[in-house]
Amino acid sequence: MALRLDPATLSGARLRSGAREAFENAVALLSGQPEGPHHAVHETRKTLKRMRALYRLVAHRNKADLSRENARLRDIARRLARGREAAALAETARWLVAQARSADETALLTRTAAALEARRDSLTGQDTEADIAAAIEALAGAIEGTAVLSLPDSRKKTARLIARNWQRAMQKGRRALSPLTVDSPAEAFHELRKATQTANAYHTLLKPLWPQALTARQDRLRDLIDTLGRENDLAGIVLLMEKEPQHFGEAIEQVIQQRVLARRREALRLSALQQAAKVFAADPKEDAEPIEILWNGLGN
Repeated sequence: MALRLDPATLSGARLRSGAREAFENAVALLSGQPEGPHHAVHETRKTLKRMRALYRLVAHRNKADLSRENARLRDIARRLARGREAAALAETARWLVAQARSADETALLTRTAAALEARRDSLTGQDTEADIAAAIEALAGAIEGTAVLSLPDSRKKTARLIARNWQRAMQKGRRALSPLTVDSPAEAFHELRKATQTANAYHTLLKPLWPQALTARQDRLRDLIDTLGRENDLAGIVLLMEKEPQHFGEAIEQVIQQRVLARRREALRLSALQQAAKVFAADPKEDAEPIEILWNGLGN
């Protein structure tokens, strides 16, 4: 079960214990791989994102230590990303097949999907095993690093801290969204995706505060994450076509696929902009006020 911050029961000791348990579960998953290495890596990376958000949400002192631990988690996630990215591109190629507009387009995209699946499988050997082994070792350090986690010395201060960091997360989302158009560079959409993922993690962590409302909001956040994630994977296929064109057929076939990718990315970007405008519509300061009020109220 995902770590939750319940003001009625939360203490510094429980915070550290919950973080340790999350990392220990990640180690067990990477070691056992009950549903295969791709699933284990994917779930571990989700845990790492959520835990990085936790470290930011409760940061109030010894920030250098917290930044060090956050960097550790970032590096573990990056190490695990290599094999996961290959799997994501293969999955997205199959999605493109389902979106094809003609029999010829279906046949072409099916060949590319098969090529990217073969590429994924070729990367799931010793390199992936080495990355997983390194991640398990690094997670042992992350477990020890949970000792830096703490809370302010009063419920009121904790409520103010949580609300302030919530407000910052919403502000980050609005800043990322503000300059975006369908023609913005991929990096700009990636920044919106990261901000949305942080907001989603905060909703997960704070769900005990306001379960019904935060669940409804989180549904919208996850829809946006899915849209941005798909667009990000299509951008990855575009880059891969430039670096490893051998997976994409003859030159004329690559031109056709570039057009397909451009069409799908434009549609996804337009949808993402519409979704994000609703997700980040509220004023961040006003949005954070109920968080502080509820934390104080539920903690009594």
